[in-house]
Amino acid sequence: MYKIMFIDDEPLILRRLHQIIDWPSLGFEILRDASDGNEALEQIRRTPPDIIICDINMPNMDGLTLAEKIKEDFPHTEIIILTVNDSFGCAQQALNTGVDHYLLKPIDPGELLKIIRKVQTGLESSQKEKLYLDDLKDKALLSEHMIREKFLNWLVSGRQPLSEEQIHERFSFYQIPVSGQEFQILSVHINSFTKEMMRSSSAEDLIGKAKSTIEDSLYDYQNWSVFCDSFYNLIIIFGFQNEAGLSNPSIELIGQMIRNNLLFHLNLPVTVFYSRKYQGARNLYCCYYDTKFLCQYTPSVINKGVLSFDEYIRSSLDASFDFDTLRSDTLKSLRSGSSDELADLISSTLLRALSIGSLESFNMLRIDFIMTGIMFLQENRIAMQDVFQDHFSPLAEILEYNDAESCISFLKDYFDRMLRYIETNKISPQNKITEKCMELISENISYQQMSVKWLASQLYISENYLSRLFKAETGLSLNKYITKQRMKCAKHYLDTGCTNLQQVSAAVGFADPFYFSKCFKKEFGVAPSKYLNSNMT
Repeated sequence: MYKIMFIDDEPLILRRLHQIIDWPSLGFEILRDASDGNEALEQIRRTPPDIIICDINMPNMDGLTLAEKIKEDFPHTEIIILTVNDSFGCAQQALNTGVDHYLLKPIDPGELLKIIRKVQTGLESSQKEKLYLDDLKDKALLSEHMIREKFLNWLVSGRQPLSEEQIHERFSFYQIPVSGQEFQILSVHINSFTKEMMRSSSAEDLIGKAKSTIEDSLYDYQNWSVFCDSFYNLIIIFGFQNEAGLSNPSIELIGQMIRNNLLFHLNLPVTVFYSRKYQGARNLYCCYYDTKFLCQYTPSVINKGVLSFDEYIRSSLDASFDFDTLRSDTLKSLRSGSSDELADLISSTLLRALSIGSLESFNMLRIDFIMTGIMFLQENRIAMQDVFQDHFSPLAEILEYNDAESCISFLKDYFDRMLRYIETNKISPQNKITEKCMELISENISYQQMSVKWLASQLYISENYLSRLFKAETGLSLNKYITKQRMKCAKHYLDTGCTNLQQVSAAVGFADPFYFSKCFKKEFGVAPSKYLNSNMT
């Protein structure tokens, strides 16, 4: 139903306007009349009409001035001006002020009806166009949302090796508001979710409501993005800036707040897990796989409500297993191409977990083997679809198996296919270690704790072996290469206008500006302050 309003200072004209046409039968609701422009403006601002029929001559504010003011705030309102003056000049003036139609007094019912039907046709057309555009907008937003979710799922799966720059470019393109030097993932598992629910339409509705509640819970926070993974878990990515004096939020407290809000608003019990922090967006898949260790949790885990990866490992994994050692041994076998050695490692590890009755350890270990394989592919810049079929999901597939024999067989084939690809394409994993090491240095140049030990831990390789391999490939010791890269970066900052030496020192990983100055002078033969002054003169 459309709204129509009459404005005239003559009561007889107003009465005539009410009676001249059967307005309800045409689909119109008549709003309260007004007798002058000021009164009309107040009413219009409270309840904007679709059509206004207004006299041109009124006290306080004439109809043309009123029409001009209405069009400023309500440009889509149709205005019909009533006047006794039929001169061309008057009509032209009315149309120039935004009046849509011009009608002479005394009012001809047929002429008025003709104008009203014309206006009504235009309003209906505009409404259809608006509904069409709104529908297009909704579809575009839905499509954009689906594409963004698909990208985030693809990213955390580790399917494609991307550089930090490529990831941040895509974050910008997909409008994902997450940045920083460190990243962490919080995963929300709905405790009552069953496989039957996943197959029903109610699952999407439940996930949508849970996601909205999480977004409302995080309204006051920044640097996060939430999406749903293929296991119907709600995944929240957090970015952290390593800037001095900048306080980052507590993930544990955020997890507790989300858990409480989901229970309070939706009566939805959930368990919240959060990963360790990892340097660089390229390691988001590591954050994600940390939370996947917890996908088959026990009642004792559910009761804890909010749980970290480290806490879960300490409480659930048998002390005889060491993840770092297992990953190092697995990567060593992969890098050397020792498929038999790798097969023995997989069998002995998983069977030992079952022999001691540790189902949770068995679950975590098989997931860790999957992640280590992805790490190996990332290290060698190999996309998963280059080795496997396009939609292959190793994590989803191995979780379908509940017995050791099937898991062992799957993992052996998983790694064999990687090694065959490496051999067929004549890829040297040893060379890739050096390249990966250089990239880690470049991407973490401001990280003060970066050292040979830290780099070795990121690559799951011994310090001595990494140092020997790096020097053999580059002719430089690793420590010397780190310092050279930091000095090269510092010089770039000074050359591009950075004048605060303390900030430059921190930006290239030095806690002590005096030691930074000493290293800079040793590298370039001049102190940074003098180098800066020479650039400015």
